Amino acid sequence: MSPEMITVKIRSIRIEAEDIRSFELVSTDGSSLPAWSPGAHVMVGVAGLQRAYSLCNHLRERNGYRIAVKLEPQSRGGSRAMHALRVGDTLQISAPRTLFELDASAQRHVLLAGGIGITPLYAMFNALRGMAACELHYFVRSAAQAAFVDQLGVEARLYSGFEPAQTAEALAEIIRPHADDSRTTFYTCGPAPFMAAVEAALSAAGVPAEQLRSERFAAAPAAPGSGDGRFHIVFARSGVEADVPSGVPIIQVARECGVDIPTSCEQGVCGACLSDVIEGQPEHLDAYLSDEERAGGKIMLPCVSRCQGPRLVLDR
Repeated sequence: MSPEMITVKIRSIRIEAEDIRSFELVSTDGSSLPAWSPGAHVMVGVAGLQRAYSLCNHLRERNGYRIAVKLEPQSRGGSRAMHALRVGDTLQISAPRTLFELDASAQRHVLLAGGIGITPLYAMFNALRGMAACELHYFVRSAAQAAFVDQLGVEARLYSGFEPAQTAEALAEIIRPHADDSRTTFYTCGPAPFMAAVEAALSAAGVPAEQLRSERFAAAPAAPGSGDGRFHIVFARSGVEADVPSGVPIIQVARECGVDIPTSCEQGVCGACLSDVIEGQPEHLDAYLSDEERAGGKIMLPCVSRCQGPRLVLDR
């Protein structure tokens, strides 16, 4: 139940920073690609995997999409394969999906980027500049690893080489002037430790959680006590039933029972394993579904999510 894919070709490749390349993607037949909004991402099929990459071009660039990919030292194959691509190569991508949206009701937008987390925030920043009060704060390990710096302008501020304590202090200073303003919305994307630091700084300043919007590279760690219970699962189409032990992913049980569920990232990000729920209450632990989809309880990602009750029936 993976998204329908679109064939695109690479029109250009740019080196944006150390180990970061951006790829301009256009349709193979010259037709327009689906519309998108700041914060959107596409799923990219590469090396037999599906990876989510944020769109980071200007909205006025309507002829194609641009994504930026960091070559990860511990790559499981996705970023390494992307960095091996050349101009003219073709890829399969999904239509854009937006789970990380700008707050249309906010009067000020404070964007907090960590490392390659700049990609969705860069698109947001480009959309907001000249139209709304916004500020971008960009934290990187070194200046050489900062992407798009030549295009950000003086409105953005770069923080380079900070230790965790310095990052915490800087975040506190950034947040302090807006802590009592309910009309300010904060946005963050980046590595898990950076996002945790942002959340801690906002909490310390008394900013309600509702004023933060975020996008993660992987599903957030489960809260203590969640995802621990065992339950019984029924794969309705396959006619298979099994017990799912504590700490064992549904997807692992499915494989052991011979039930075929497509997977890719197995981190609750790509949506490749998306499954319909016939019965039971999912415990959503993914970073893919929208709040509305989670509340509906009709679909789930069995690679990371579980069941809140004793029984779960999937259309598999």
